[in-house]
Amino acid sequence: MYPILFKIPVIDLPIYSYGVMLGLSLVVGWYIVMYLGGRDGFPKQTLVNCYVWTAISAIAGSRILYILTNLNDFQDAGLIDMVNVRKGGLVAYGGFIGGFLGSWIYLKRARIRLLPWADIVVPTLGSGLGITRIGCFLYGCDYGQPIPDHAPGWVKAIGVVFPNWQLKFPDIAAQFERGMGCMQGSFHGAPAFHHHVSMKLVEAHAHTSALVYPTQLMEILNGWFAFGLALFVRRHTRFRGQAFLAFTAYYGITRALMETLRGDTQRGGIGLLSTSQIIGISTFVVAMVAWIMLSKRAKKDPQAAMDLGPGAGKRDEKTATNVPQPVTKTRSKHRKKK
Repeated sequence: MYPILFKIPVIDLPIYSYGVMLGLSLVVGWYIVMYLGGRDGFPKQTLVNCYVWTAISAIAGSRILYILTNLNDFQDAGLIDMVNVRKGGLVAYGGFIGGFLGSWIYLKRARIRLLPWADIVVPTLGSGLGITRIGCFLYGCDYGQPIPDHAPGWVKAIGVVFPNWQLKFPDIAAQFERGMGCMQGSFHGAPAFHHHVSMKLVEAHAHTSALVYPTQLMEILNGWFAFGLALFVRRHTRFRGQAFLAFTAYYGITRALMETLRGDTQRGGIGLLSTSQIIGISTFVVAMVAWIMLSKRAKKDPQAAMDLGPGAGKRDEKTATNVPQPVTKTRSKHRKKK
């Protein structure tokens, strides 16, 4: 695993794997939103503004939820420590909630319905998970529980270990300890290795952590599957918000299940349930109820169910031909020629 992909010369600035993957996910998401939004008839400037607004809100929300679930680590922290993602990290569900609220605020002023935008942006949540979890894997965060010795052979075969950075990257660790350039502070890890040392599963001088479940790789696959699911539902949509609700329900239940294999401790929770399990189960239930309600409304008024809102304006003919139409069942009548 490589927590630092490379360093910028002269200023000796480390470029972290997670930051690169987060930036890449935003770039990929931009092109997806521009393409799908154009097909759905959204004004281009609205797409640009709302995407920027949503991305900033999502990053802020993911950081805020991390802080809220780890308040003990930030009791004496200043503002710089709170925004410094090197001290802690981000929570995916916080990004979903933050992005949702940011979109709602912007679109309300733009007089455009939230659900059509949600169907446009929701595939990028899947691609974002599929990309950013690569950064989690390279860094070593969001790791799984140790695989027990009595586990089947195939389970052990898919298990992963995370290195002791000080042994694998001695030069970088030494630079951090000396505080050279922008590389200051400690360079210990990976997080799984540190945790396992504290649990006395491995020695402090060991080369790797204990064997753990590959939860980051599972999240990568799950993210891309959710991406495909959202695109599939979009092709067969009957009402605005259908792809968003399908993604929300699917990810809510699968994330809750995968949380049972997570081994990192900085997730927060109530009782036996982690924060992400509580949110995942809740959003699954809400998404299913909303699906039923919107589906019933779509049967009564299919055109209203596909409306973008008054702020969308008049679309040109070329764009309008690509706008998804509600899928309805029709029966052809054949008349006999006399």
